[in-house]
Formats: sequence, C-alpha cells, structure tokens
Amino acid sequence: MQPIVLGNLTLHPIEEGDIDLLHKWLNAPHVAEWFDGAVSLEAVQRKYIEKIRSDWQQAFIVYQADIPFGYVQSYRASRAGPGWWPDVDEQTVGIDQFIGELSFLGCGMGTLMVREFSSWLLAQPTVSRVIADPDLNNERAIRCYRKAGFVDVGLVDTPKGRALLMERRA
Repeated sequence: MQPIVLGNLTLHPIEEGDIDLLHKWLNAPHVAEWFDGAVSLEAVQRKYIEKIRSDWQQAFIVYQADIPFGYVQSYRASRAGPGWWPDVDEQTVGIDQFIGELSFLGCGMGTLMVREFSSWLLAQPTVSRVIADPDLNNERAIRCYRKAGFVDVGLVDTPKGRALLMERRA
C-alpha cells in the first residue's frame, strides 16, 4: 500500500522497520496510560507484524512534513474478536490512534489526525460508520473525537473495560 496524503498529513503503512519507534511511543507515559500499558519489544513485534499482514486492519505512522508523530489504525469492527462489537454491520470500521511525540500534544494535531483519517475512511464505498471507544476517564481523547465530528452513542462494555462508544457517519 502506498502512503496516503490527507491535507498536510501523510500516513505511511507500518513496516517492520517501524517497530522500534512504536515500542518507544507505546512505552511513553502519556501513551501507555491509555493504550496498552508498558509493553516489551517482543510484544510490540508480535502485535504489529500481525497488523502488517492483516487483511482486515490498516495501521499507519502519521507524519507532518517529514516528522513522524503518531499512529493510527482502522479495523473491520465485525472481525475484532469476542467481546468486541457483536452487533455491528460489515460497513462499520473502528479506529484507534495516539500521538507518540510529546511535542505534538495539545496543539490540535490529534483532532486533525482523527478528522482527516475518519473522513478518508467514510469516503470509501464500503464504510458507512466509524466508531471509537475511548476510556471514560480519557477526557483528552473524548474532546478530540467530539471536535473531529464524532457523537456520543452510549456506554459499552469491552474486553478492556467500560468505554464511551462514539461514532461518525457518512
């Protein structure tokens, strides 16, 4: 897959060479608190190599100019596994993301990334709905999704705990 240009952002599909950067970001306190917690390099390799090979997930390193600053992924919600989204149709896509570089926090880059990525997904003929499930205590993420056009749907129980289901529709 080729990089995707969305305004002044470029999404590069993750490659094996990105594993060290993902490991660094996933272990940064501001990411680990909300994403996967502290993780070993081997765990990152296993998880993200699977995403590279997947036919139902897309994962990207997000760049502004030539600077990598974040990660974003989409997945077919109906294929997410037990306990995740049992009542969704095939046109529902879930997203997850984080800003890895601390200097990119608090300046609107998260909202821009979520808005541009979800707009790109919704422009695909096979996508009618994009969902996200931020932790109830992650106020920064909830504000970001709302500013990017997502609306609250309600509370959901996920394998990772209770979350706020949010959506954006075509």
